[in-house]
Amino acid sequence: MNKKYTLEIVAGDFNSPLARNEIWTSAFFKFPELLGVNRVILGIASHQNKIDYLDYVPSWEQCHAELKAKILANNNYIEELIDKFISHGQKMNQWTEDNFLNVDLKSLSGEELFRRLKVFSDLQSTEYAIGVALVILDFQGFSFVENNLDKIFKEKVPQQDRAEYYRVFTQPLNNSFAQDQEEDLLRLMKKYYDNQNWRNDVLNKSQKDLENLYSDFYKDLRNHTQKYCWVYYVYAGPAFSEHNFLDFVKDYLLRGINPGEQLKSFEERKKTILFEKEKYLEFLNPTEFERMVLNLAAKVVWAKPRRKDYQSRSYYHTEKLYREIGRRLFLSLDQVRSCTQAMLEKGLKTGKLDGDKANEFYNFHVCFPNDSGGVDIFSGQEAQEFLDTCVKKDKKSEQVKNVKEINGVCACPGKAKGVVRIVNRAIDMEKMQYGDILVSLATTPSIVSAMKKAAAIITDEGGLTCHASIVSRELNIPCVIGTKFATQVLQDGRKVEVDATRGVIKIID
Repeated sequence: MNKKYTLEIVAGDFNSPLARNEIWTSAFFKFPELLGVNRVILGIASHQNKIDYLDYVPSWEQCHAELKAKILANNNYIEELIDKFISHGQKMNQWTEDNFLNVDLKSLSGEELFRRLKVFSDLQSTEYAIGVALVILDFQGFSFVENNLDKIFKEKVPQQDRAEYYRVFTQPLNNSFAQDQEEDLLRLMKKYYDNQNWRNDVLNKSQKDLENLYSDFYKDLRNHTQKYCWVYYVYAGPAFSEHNFLDFVKDYLLRGINPGEQLKSFEERKKTILFEKEKYLEFLNPTEFERMVLNLAAKVVWAKPRRKDYQSRSYYHTEKLYREIGRRLFLSLDQVRSCTQAMLEKGLKTGKLDGDKANEFYNFHVCFPNDSGGVDIFSGQEAQEFLDTCVKKDKKSEQVKNVKEINGVCACPGKAKGVVRIVNRAIDMEKMQYGDILVSLATTPSIVSAMKKAAAIITDEGGLTCHASIVSRELNIPCVIGTKFATQVLQDGRKVEVDATRGVIKIID
């Protein structure tokens, strides 16, 4: 066990199994080769797929400085980085589709299944290595894009106008895959929207009744699901079903959204943003470096989730492989995902695998890079010893006593009052009602259905380019990010008043 590092917990996430954690932890050995910088030393601690990211801060600082130097020497560096992981992500998606989704895996040998798993792991680790470079440049105290935006706007823009400048320059003109899904679903709805009976029946009849009554609509919905079922998959799904997308249709109808008008508003918004951006650039009269930062902001906001979407799609494809491995070794999908690659290789050779060991890894494990180029994976008492020895104690619990007001950063302005619902995983979404206040450690695509119902969104983590910021602006929902401990102060059922414009949450019950 490597005890020479003192680690800090820098972020958290959910629904991240060992299969993904092992790949992610291994990715940073590729930094010298792919990026020409020293590797950052990062690990993961997991309790039943709820994870903490462990960081050796000096390595992060060094890597950040080296990447920043590359940007200052080459103003196109970040764009080149983005283009690189977009190209690689597209190739990875094609490979996993060809080698998992469109193949009879039952006909392959165990050795061949594992070979393909190794290729997939290598493709994913490369995508992580290239993509996480953006996170290292723009994360918490290290924020190349956001800090430089702050500096430009503080020097040149009146204080009362800065939020508007932020909105304009961080608004991508290109769609995310989630936006492509939304627009295609609105086009689907538009075909049937003028039929009052269809609108009423979608809201009041069962899915089976709708399939019988409106066969053309249901065929369109099935095709839509086949095309976009992976968009909210993240690391371990589940994939969206026709039922999930039908809920989206119901949500639009309940909110009185006319699909044709909504599509027009999307187009008008893009034109307005482009016009405003050109006008504001003329006012700012930026230097060459400032213009690079201003133009880069929106591309970074677009690119961060884009990279994760490519990975999400390949994780979705790989579910078929994991299910086939599980069938051969008499393991559940969760158990397969809770095995190390070494365990799966041995199991596929011998036809036997210890399911109890997989369960132990599911319950608690730590992944941490060793100095030999591999990943050490601990469970049980050994994992606890690692955390006790190497990780600084979290002091957040000392900050949350008798708190009546929480402060964060405005991601989308506005005010709201409502009942708190803590939503971190897809399973939490059932408790979310329209008008509730969604509170999360850090939102992910897997909880977008709940986000659409929220009167406001609050997160512990995140910056102006995080998932919650992007989605709240797309949905125009008041949002406060970076509160640090909102999920520890607030519980389900508490009533709060959110002034997202000021970044303030008050407990009012």
